[in-house]
Amino acid sequence: MARRIVRPTIAVLVTCLAGAAASAQDLVADHAALDVHTHVASPFLTELFTGGSLPPKGADDLVARLDEAHVARAIILAGGYFGDPVGLSDASNMGPENDFVAAEVARFPDRLIGFCGINPRFPEAVAEVDRCLALPGMAGIKLHLEGSAVNLTDPEQVAALAAVFDRIAEHDAPVLMHVADEYGGPLDSPRFVALAGILNAHPTVRVAHAHCAGNTDDRTIETWLRARVSGYDPDTSWVDVSACLAFHADAPLAEREMIVWRLRKWGIPHVLFGSDYFAYGGETPQQTLDILAQYPFTQDELDTILDNDGSGWLRP
Repeated sequence: MARRIVRPTIAVLVTCLAGAAASAQDLVADHAALDVHTHVASPFLTELFTGGSLPPKGADDLVARLDEAHVARAIILAGGYFGDPVGLSDASNMGPENDFVAAEVARFPDRLIGFCGINPRFPEAVAEVDRCLALPGMAGIKLHLEGSAVNLTDPEQVAALAAVFDRIAEHDAPVLMHVADEYGGPLDSPRFVALAGILNAHPTVRVAHAHCAGNTDDRTIETWLRARVSGYDPDTSWVDVSACLAFHADAPLAEREMIVWRLRKWGIPHVLFGSDYFAYGGETPQQTLDILAQYPFTQDELDTILDNDGSGWLRP
């Protein structure tokens, strides 16, 4: 007797897919303990970015956005790391930009935490780590290797970055690091080997990788994920969800499922909420919460992300 093969009807398939999509839409994302990825710009950087067409906005604007989204606290990442890509060829703005953020944090010490922007290419970088971390409210370091135009195939620049990590390790400070995305070039083997070598040589430095560890570059995201799963300092590595989830928010469900799978592989307790909010672009904290609810997490997973106050990463 021939075996009867039962195939699901189109109606059943549509119902299943709709149910999967609805499960994500039913998630509640109505608060966050900490937004680890926000920006404000000094009048100097505002002029540089906008050509004087917009007034500078600082901590008042940011705190209003936090209140709107019921976000308890936020980290401001100082723009002192900028260099050649925006026309800054020396360290003349590194200290002032960090000072500006420290002053903004001081206005809302119960709501804001400052991270020092450091450009490893500048000879003053190591000294600025010391100086900036001594400022009230400045608790960590922001490295933006693309924004600093760090060439990870240049031995001298790799050594300079390693020296910055040496000093960060001495301070026991956390790092939020933006490596590259598809617009800044892929993190190919030589670059990855150089950077991974620095991280492995500093196993106590707690690093959060910005933008899902690669933003829209799947190769970079997968590179860091595979490295972490295979033993790259899993207890001292985190990832934030800024920008990367926004880019894929309207992607097919299968794509969003893949992103959630990656974050599960990374370890949900090591996933940090971040909006990448900047008054002149990027999602607000509220928009980022809305985007998170479009992804097929479980409610428990989403709550774990949103309730993460960063204490495991920020300590001491």
